[in-house]
Formats: sequence, structure tokens, C-alpha cells
Amino acid sequence: MDFKKSSGTFLLHPASYGLFTGILTCVYFFVFYTINKKLFFNPLVFWSSFLFLFISFGIVFILYRQKSIPFPFKIALRNFFLIFFLNSALYHFFYFVMMHYIDNQMIDVQYNLINEGLKTNKILLAEEQQTAWNISKEELEKNIKAGTIGFSFIQGLPAGFLISLLAAFLLKKE
Repeated sequence: MDFKKSSGTFLLHPASYGLFTGILTCVYFFVFYTINKKLFFNPLVFWSSFLFLFISFGIVFILYRQKSIPFPFKIALRNFFLIFFLNSALYHFFYFVMMHYIDNQMIDVQYNLINEGLKTNKILLAEEQQTAWNISKEELEKNIKAGTIGFSFIQGLPAGFLISLLAAFLLKKE
């Protein structure tokens, strides 16, 4: 999106939406952390955080539509992926800071949740499956280093590209 003046207001660059969405996502997780530390790792909390991303996509689309600015597929894809990229980068940075500086006991919480999940998951009750999924606390701590979290961020980019691709295809305005 360009910085275009229209009707006395400025359309914000998609980076603004990516940063705002990332901050909102971090606040969202922090709220659940303050309610109950276990909720920070809850899959429903994780997947519901994608709503912020989709709302940002929708806002960008609506702004283009309201201003009658062409929104072809290529521009939509670029804008949506930038929003995803910044949102994901902020979330991964927040996750690292959360685990290492805000509350380093979160590693224990995550470790306990993994072990509880192994004990209660009927699919993983077989001993060989338990062994395959079992992780020591030391291994978990190794996986919560900056390099590993950065690698996780990079691994998520193809999925983010596909999400952006789908959204761009569905919301393009030519």
C-alpha cells in the first residue's frame, strides 16, 4: 500500500498493519499468560491468534476498496505477506523474550505440559511412540535458544506465504 493522501487521511503502509498485528498478538498471548501460564501454550490460543492476521488482511482490503485503488493479486500478495512476516517476527521475538527474560520458569511449564500430553494422548500410549516423542528438559531448553526460534520463524514463512497467497487470490480487486 502506498502512502497516498486521500480525503484528508493517509492510508497506512502494510508494515504498519504487520507491526500492529504483531504487537496485538503478543499482548494476546501475554493476557493468557497472566490468566494461567499453561494457556500460553494452549493450541486453541495459538490458532485463534491467527484471527488478528486475517482481520489485518481484511482491513487492508477494505481500505483499498473504499479508496477505489486497484488491488491486483501481486500487490495483495506482497502486502499480505509483509503483514504475516512482521507479525510472525514479532511473535517469535516475544516468545524468546518471554522464555528467557520475562519468566524463565515457562520452560518448566512447557515441559510439564508436554509430559502431561504424552501420558493422556491415546494415540501415543504405545511405548515406542512414547519414546519417540519423549523429550528431556535439557533438550527442550536447547530448542528455546535464539537460533532455534529463528529457524522456527523461517520454517513458518512458506506457510505464511501460502496463507497470503490464498488471501490475495480471494481478495484481489482488479
